[in-house]
Amino acid sequence: MTNPTERATHPEARYTSTTRTRSTFSRTTSSRTRTTASRPAARRAARGLAAVAGLTLAVTLAACSSSAPAATPESGAAGTDGFGDAGIALSWIKNYEFAGYFYADKDGDYTENGFDSVDVIAGGGTTNSWDTVLTGQAMIGLASDLTGVTGAINDGAPLAIIGAQFVKSPVGFVSLAGDPISSIDDLAGKTIGVDAGGKLAVEAVLKANDLPADTVTFASVPAGIDPLLNGDVDALIGFLTNYPLAVEAAGGDAVTLSFSDAGYAQMGDAVVVTKDALENDREALKALMKSVIQGWNSGLTDGPQGIADIAMEYGGDENDLDPALQLSSATVLPSFMLTDDTVTDGIFTITPELAEQAVDSLGAAGIDTSTDSLFDLTLLQEVYDENPELVPGFTVPE
Repeated sequence: MTNPTERATHPEARYTSTTRTRSTFSRTTSSRTRTTASRPAARRAARGLAAVAGLTLAVTLAACSSSAPAATPESGAAGTDGFGDAGIALSWIKNYEFAGYFYADKDGDYTENGFDSVDVIAGGGTTNSWDTVLTGQAMIGLASDLTGVTGAINDGAPLAIIGAQFVKSPVGFVSLAGDPISSIDDLAGKTIGVDAGGKLAVEAVLKANDLPADTVTFASVPAGIDPLLNGDVDALIGFLTNYPLAVEAAGGDAVTLSFSDAGYAQMGDAVVVTKDALENDREALKALMKSVIQGWNSGLTDGPQGIADIAMEYGGDENDLDPALQLSSATVLPSFMLTDDTVTDGIFTITPELAEQAVDSLGAAGIDTSTDSLFDLTLLQEVYDENPELVPGFTVPE
């Protein structure tokens, strides 16, 4: 078996990555109450219902023929000629974090909803996902946090956020129990290992808590947990779905502090589209988001092992993924996707309150913005209004 410490140096243990220096957020959307309906999922019935993060995901699966609404143009179905090809730009390498997009491909959701093919484009390089959207290579892109994409919008990029995979940001501080950072007060005098995007985010956290920039010392570090285990830094900035697990797999005792708990409300893997697509390719966007939601509903129903397996199938060889880390990360993942709001209104849904909270946090960090300039979640609301079976009745992990 591969040494966990060696594994931990691989970019599989991910950082948040942004290159912009400014941020803004906005959206307007009405709150809604929905009666959940069962999703037609005969393809997955053989797998059954799985526990996720130790909790039952209460999903009622019905036969496709009995509960699926007839496909109409209004519900996001393709016209006679279909929608052709599309792309989805991920924020990182192909791993457990993007299992829902793989399920949608494997189960045929993309083609069923009118696409000839959908290219799931790996991230993690020097190109931001929203730049891939702006160049037309992808219809939607995932932004690991809001800082960079907001900077792009402030710079005039015609983009909007229509939803978020992680409505609770999985990004935060990861330290060791011997010298823990479990609250804002623990940051004083610490050395924080960051990449460019992580530094911007930590500076925003400090501003949001009225702390001077020199409260901490920044150290530029490569991806992986070795700088923390070797004592080069006191904490790393990374995804809490896998960094703490990698630390523990290497024999360390991890302590975490999420940015949300540190007073900097964010969301992760925000779905970014062009404003032109919202206006002129709306039905295609709705069909693509319907497919993505179907894929994630299948993944969350399958549970951690299914998510880990499909991650290995789609990204294992390419990225030298560790099956054990994929499984442990998949176990934590639902706690950042399933909240009281998303189990009622559907995954990816951002409420007006959450949007305002993000704007307030950015404002406290010195970033002027409004909900109207960043968000347009009317499209996702339409998807759920036209396809109520997409809300299958998950439960919130404890």
